[in-house]
Amino acid sequence: MGLIAAAAISGITIAACFLWFDLFVVAWVAFVPLLWALRGARSRRQATYIGLVAGLCTNIPAFYWLVYTIDVFGGFPFPVAVLFYLFLSLFSSLQFIVFAHVLRRLGRGPLALAAPVVWVALEFLYPNLFPWRMANTQFHLPVLIQIGDITGPFALSFAILWFSAALVDLIERPRRWQALAAAATLTLAIAGYGAWRLPQIDAAMAAAPKARVGLVQGNISIEEKGNRTYFDVNLDRYATLSEPIQDNVDLLIWPETVSQFWIPADAPGLDAESHPFPGLRVPLYFGGLAYRLTGPRQADEFNVAFLIQPDGTVLGRYDKRILMPFGEFLPFADTFPWIRQLSPATAGFKAGSDAMVIDIPEKLRVGALICYEDLVADMPRATTNAGAEVLVTILNDAWYGNTAAPHQHQALALWRSIENRRYLLRGSNTGVTSIIDPAGRVVAEGGLFTEEVLVGRIDRIQLQSIYGRVGDLFAWLVVATAGIWLLATLALGRGRTA
Repeated sequence: MGLIAAAAISGITIAACFLWFDLFVVAWVAFVPLLWALRGARSRRQATYIGLVAGLCTNIPAFYWLVYTIDVFGGFPFPVAVLFYLFLSLFSSLQFIVFAHVLRRLGRGPLALAAPVVWVALEFLYPNLFPWRMANTQFHLPVLIQIGDITGPFALSFAILWFSAALVDLIERPRRWQALAAAATLTLAIAGYGAWRLPQIDAAMAAAPKARVGLVQGNISIEEKGNRTYFDVNLDRYATLSEPIQDNVDLLIWPETVSQFWIPADAPGLDAESHPFPGLRVPLYFGGLAYRLTGPRQADEFNVAFLIQPDGTVLGRYDKRILMPFGEFLPFADTFPWIRQLSPATAGFKAGSDAMVIDIPEKLRVGALICYEDLVADMPRATTNAGAEVLVTILNDAWYGNTAAPHQHQALALWRSIENRRYLLRGSNTGVTSIIDPAGRVVAEGGLFTEEVLVGRIDRIQLQSIYGRVGDLFAWLVVATAGIWLLATLALGRGRTA
């Protein structure tokens, strides 16, 4: 029972770091109990239990808000939402079970390197619905997170896991300091890189052309947003909040699906009925709904971002590429139509296919993203490489409720600003609306479930990062190392097999 308790302590500690980001220091020792427990596992079955307990104790508390989201966003009855959540938690816990079995096979490795190699390989490859990394806990320390413009979050995750593994090695072998010294050296190297890189980024920002942006958070409730009688009222609220800042900004940003009126997908301009802000005097970037007719009574429907001129001219339209299951589409519903009866309110959007950069002539090149897409590193990277001067995510995190989820979303998303060395503007309906600079620093932030208007200056820097050129090369090298190591161990018949 002592080993199971240790696994539970690790899981709860990891979860706590994602629920209260002020515990970022604790993340560096969060894996110590789990790694100690795995060193004591006597059989595959025991390793499975240890991994399962650690996984459940991480995922169930850390992402508790998914029950609310599946219930309210997906429209499923609460008991069904709980059941879905338990299955998702079990699925996510498989990451820990695989970690336990592979690590048990490899042992500690030279300088206790097995744990960080295996964990980072899984962190990169495992298809979690919410792609969290241990490095996400460290955004309060800008000097550590600058390594993201080379490796993404994975080098910092590697250092965190290595530190925990080295501590366990020192506990087991008190006179062997080599592993801890090596892990500390890597951490200092990451910090040293950050200390060297930050002034360069600040200098590039100071020298870059400027633009001013205004992000409006109207705090429209789920009930108001979905009620047709409030459609005009909701837009009026956004217009009222926007009016005082119009003459001070080059771009207004409203959140995802703020307009609930259907607009033809290829319309060159918006008429008086579909224009969301008749008093508009500057370009407006807003979320809406678009359709394209495919038959007499058939149409493809899209969750879109429009960028319009004051007269309604459409400068560009971006179709959301990653749709959320159980809210924007039902998985397998085309194959098994009866599934729709479980959630008749779920939409049937079609996904877009292309990155989009929209020009505001002589002012700004906007890289378009919607909601979850700022969590997927490849998409902002492709958008930046296509010429974006700023990354703009519009979102509606009201579906998460008044929970930790909007803050977790931002903690994961801010790595996109570091990886691409671009401002990340996050325009949310209920929060968290924010302006994040190219060093991953949150320079302006609104509250949660409040009306907010953020006005800020952004720097149109043109830096291309190493990460922008090579992507997840570091992560793939770790995956290759883990794979070769495991195959060699199996071929040589080493490691524990009981």
